Amino acid sequence: MRFNWIKIKLILLLVLISGLFYSTVSVNNLRDIKSTNIYMDSYENLFISKDSIANVILEIVTNKKINKSNVHNNNLESELNKIELINRSDVFIDVNGNMSVNIKQRKPIARFLDNKYYLDEEGLLMPKSKNYSARVPVIVGFNNNEMQLKSVYKLSNFIYKDEFLSKNITEIRIDSTNNFSIKLRTHKFKISIGKLNKLNAKVNNFKAFYVKAIKDELLDKYSTINLQFDNQVVCVKK
Repeated sequence: MRFNWIKIKLILLLVLISGLFYSTVSVNNLRDIKSTNIYMDSYENLFISKDSIANVILEIVTNKKINKSNVHNNNLESELNKIELINRSDVFIDVNGNMSVNIKQRKPIARFLDNKYYLDEEGLLMPKSKNYSARVPVIVGFNNNEMQLKSVYKLSNFIYKDEFLSKNITEIRIDSTNNFSIKLRTHKFKISIGKLNKLNAKVNNFKAFYVKAIKDELLDKYSTINLQFDNQVVCVKK
């Protein structure tokens, strides 16, 4: 029987390389975490501080005895994601045991009048932060109804994504019949939207009216701007 010595040598070489690689990885994974670097998605509006996150990480690592080999098995990311002001966390560890933690904060798009909660970009309630207060429209008249919350989110998100509205709207009001109105930062009149059907058309009508009314210096003469009628803007004078 002839042996294919080339094939045998290749197999032995692969086994040796695999063994060395496994040994290196195993030894490397037993090293403790040497340092922790925390990176935030924004350095201007920090709803939660790096120090607060570092303290939470230290507590988790200490209590669960986490090291480089088991950081993911002990769900460090899951523990960080339980913090109500965090949207998502990603944890990476390099071969030298240096841990990088990337934090994405939740983004508020409106604030409820009770001043306890924001509404975030996913339509969920978000607690206020001791570190920073977001300049977002205040929601007035909300009665903590789930269906109403969906409507409030629809309008709040529309305003948040519109450059003109996000800069100028300060109040979102909902009445007992679920009709909506909004107010601008620099004018006292009420903008009556009504139901949220044809929202894009209503806002475009208002923008066209707003540009002309500013030019004609008419804006401050009105108490209400009504957008509930198709293809027209109805104004009520003071």
